[in-house]
Amino acid sequence: MARPGGGFSTWVYALLLRCYPKPFRERHGEEMTHVFAEGAAAARESGPIRWLWYLSGALWDPVRNGLAERIEDAKKDRSAGDAIMRSVRGPNERRGGRMESWIGDAKYALRTLLRNPGFTVVAVVTIGLGIGANTAIFSVVKTVLLDPLPYDDPDELVMLWGEMRNRGVTHFPSSPPDLRDYREQADLLQDLEGVFSFQIALTGDGDPVQVNAGSVTPGFLAMLGVEPILGRGFVEEDGTPNDPNFLPGQPGALPGMVLLSHALWQQRYGSDPSVVGRTVELGGGPGEILGVMPRGFELLLPAAAALHDPIDLWIAARIDFDNSPRNNVFLRPVGRLRDGATSGQLQAQVDRISTDLAALDQVKSTAGYAMRVEELKSDLTSDVRAVLVALFGAVVFVLLIACANVSNLLLVRASGRDRELAVRAAMGGSRGRLIRQMLIESGVLALAGAVLGVLLAAGGIRVLLALQPGDLPRIEGVGIDLPVLAFTLLAAAVAALVFGTIPALQASSFELADALKERGQARGGRGSKLLRNGVIIGEVALSLVLLIGAGLMVRSFVELNRVEPGYEPAGLLTFNAAPPFAAYPTAQDRVNFKIGLAQRLETLPGVERAGAGFPLPLAGDLFNGRYGPEEALTNPEAFGQAAYRFIMPGYFEAMGTRVLAGRTFTLADVADSAAVVVVDELVAESLWPGESAIGNRFLVRVVSPEPEWVEVIGVVEHQRAETLASDGMEAVYFHDVYTGGFGGSWAVRTGVDPLSLVPQIRAELAALDANVPLADVRLMESYVDQSMGPTRFALTLIGAFGLLALTLASIGLYGVLSYVVRQRTSEIGVRMAFGAARSGILKLIVGHGLLLSGAGIALGLLIALPLTSVMDTLLVGVQPTDSLTFLGISVIFVLVAALACYVPARRATLVDPVAALREE
Repeated sequence: MARPGGGFSTWVYALLLRCYPKPFRERHGEEMTHVFAEGAAAARESGPIRWLWYLSGALWDPVRNGLAERIEDAKKDRSAGDAIMRSVRGPNERRGGRMESWIGDAKYALRTLLRNPGFTVVAVVTIGLGIGANTAIFSVVKTVLLDPLPYDDPDELVMLWGEMRNRGVTHFPSSPPDLRDYREQADLLQDLEGVFSFQIALTGDGDPVQVNAGSVTPGFLAMLGVEPILGRGFVEEDGTPNDPNFLPGQPGALPGMVLLSHALWQQRYGSDPSVVGRTVELGGGPGEILGVMPRGFELLLPAAAALHDPIDLWIAARIDFDNSPRNNVFLRPVGRLRDGATSGQLQAQVDRISTDLAALDQVKSTAGYAMRVEELKSDLTSDVRAVLVALFGAVVFVLLIACANVSNLLLVRASGRDRELAVRAAMGGSRGRLIRQMLIESGVLALAGAVLGVLLAAGGIRVLLALQPGDLPRIEGVGIDLPVLAFTLLAAAVAALVFGTIPALQASSFELADALKERGQARGGRGSKLLRNGVIIGEVALSLVLLIGAGLMVRSFVELNRVEPGYEPAGLLTFNAAPPFAAYPTAQDRVNFKIGLAQRLETLPGVERAGAGFPLPLAGDLFNGRYGPEEALTNPEAFGQAAYRFIMPGYFEAMGTRVLAGRTFTLADVADSAAVVVVDELVAESLWPGESAIGNRFLVRVVSPEPEWVEVIGVVEHQRAETLASDGMEAVYFHDVYTGGFGGSWAVRTGVDPLSLVPQIRAELAALDANVPLADVRLMESYVDQSMGPTRFALTLIGAFGLLALTLASIGLYGVLSYVVRQRTSEIGVRMAFGAARSGILKLIVGHGLLLSGAGIALGLLIALPLTSVMDTLLVGVQPTDSLTFLGISVIFVLVAALACYVPARRATLVDPVAALREE
């Protein structure tokens, strides 16, 4: 019968006929295809509806009937095989059940693998590396991203962030009156509390120390569900506002109500339970210890909250919500949703409230004020989610590459097991039983790899903890627990299926008679060859993606090292020495203290210049406000947002910041309380592009609700203060007395080892005031190093995984070509016998390997183009699709692949033609 013509539907029908067993297709397939084509043609003539109806039935028939035929054949094969096996089994074996059969298969798999120790060790180590990398990274992902926060009903907790959308401000604090209004009007909130932090001197009961204080509204800790282990928690009366005329420590001022952290209680008070009720001095004012917080308690808020970490003691904030000015913004609002409410519903309610508040305030309305609701857990991990997702994707790729490598090993191994499998089939083993046996072997390999992987992960986690950049929340809790072990077992099971299924299907498809006649020699059909080549192409593609990611991180790290931060970190010592408000009640008192300390420090041998400034670059403290030209008086939208910094004379000289125009502050400016400022180059370019800024005036809002005029006396280079990865906000510098003399951060420029001067600096500070502690002593270089930490962390791990992937892919390519050389030994011998040059043989084998590598590189580039976009937030000064990186990594990969190809190719050129022909 002639083969019918037909279109796409006939081709699909012929494809679906493969559901029938091969013998059935050989007998009836052509006739059935012809009948289908004729029926389809007749149905088409009757109209499209009739044609579609015919196709729906005709195309379903071969699927339904063909699968039924295959199942029936399988049952017959199983029955026949069972009969044969019953005839050769002993009586004890015949009584064995299904479980015994599985156990027998597992024992057989173990014996088989132990008889091939070289193959087994390579496979287990390969899979162990992939599973170990996944286990280590998953343990971090689980702890940081997946585990619930350690508070009551943590999914109900939300953060409220102020926004000034017209000024690009996304994490604006709230004022007490604003928090009160949201608390009263947002009925979807069960609670709304506030927190801020500062550093304060703790005196008495030993040497003075500086501690991190977390000041919270009285209901804050109860909202989290946290109770002290000793004493009592805060109550509403603990937040009673002080009389505005009283300073801390003055007669009539209320004491601060304090809860100690567990660590501070142990370290300073020796875990003494009688500490409750004791009075301590906090910044010169009294504080009453109410209790002790639980061991390990920490406040987990996003980095944008700029809270000091860890909190050493908690203070009930005495805030006058009704009389505080709305421009005094310092609170970070944290709320709890009512039962059944969602963050989306709350956002809609908060939008209405923020619109009403903006309408009452010109600053808010012109700045584009809004309030954003964020779920606390999601907000906490937003800065690190991208790097962890990228790392987890990288280790999944490593596991896939490892699976591909083992799959190729199994394909090569299976090509020499035809006779063994044929004997088992002849004894009644069905194809399903053979597949099961080989999958059990894969499972044994994967289980052994999982055990090795857990051991590797345990060491890997220690490395991760040492490398982590310091911004991963709860990282200290990372470890191998039951969920991590469950993930490891799941990864092993998936890996076994991934690397075992294709070899099992390939090895179990053979003609019984042919396999028995081959006498155990390796079989290398076209299908097997295509599978091996396809696996290698996939390995190369995945490895290239990882290497491109690593290359992008290398480029970012190089760019980060080239950044000019606007100061000279080398030789710069920083510390904190803040005069307490109770002992130094006026701004001039505090400034005089700083002048005296600077003069003392600059007399020390090795000190070149000393200056106070708050906040220091990269220290994590944030303070900003608006600035604008004269037109902002009539058009408030002309205001911009700048970082405010408060400094003493000598600060720029100590920091090594270049003065671009004019001058810096002098003691005369401080003494006169003059309304003069220094601006950075970004402010100067924004307000007076192409002109000199010196002598010009502009508007700021610092110490009063209304804008004030200030005069520019100097322009300095821009300092990267928030992170080295971006320019950050422009900056305005005020002299310290103008803004109240708060803050106590210091920069000391030295000509000797900065840390060698710490004892002398401590002595000079004690001589000036023994109650002011020296704290946070750090090299400026450590701040820079910490800022580079996230990029270094991602670079190290992605780079390590990329190199591992490259190694595995190279080994896989080497293994396949080595097998090809062994399989083609006779062919190579014939070629050489007929005069083929050794260089030609070398080109033949290397060319085959480079062809596979080229296909993998092309596929990898196509995969990498969209995938690298997820790294956008990790990169500095380089685009995710950087052509130089893509090209450079591709060239490197080609060179490595060529080296991997050369070794087996070189072996091929050493084939003895006579010996090869004699063996054939």
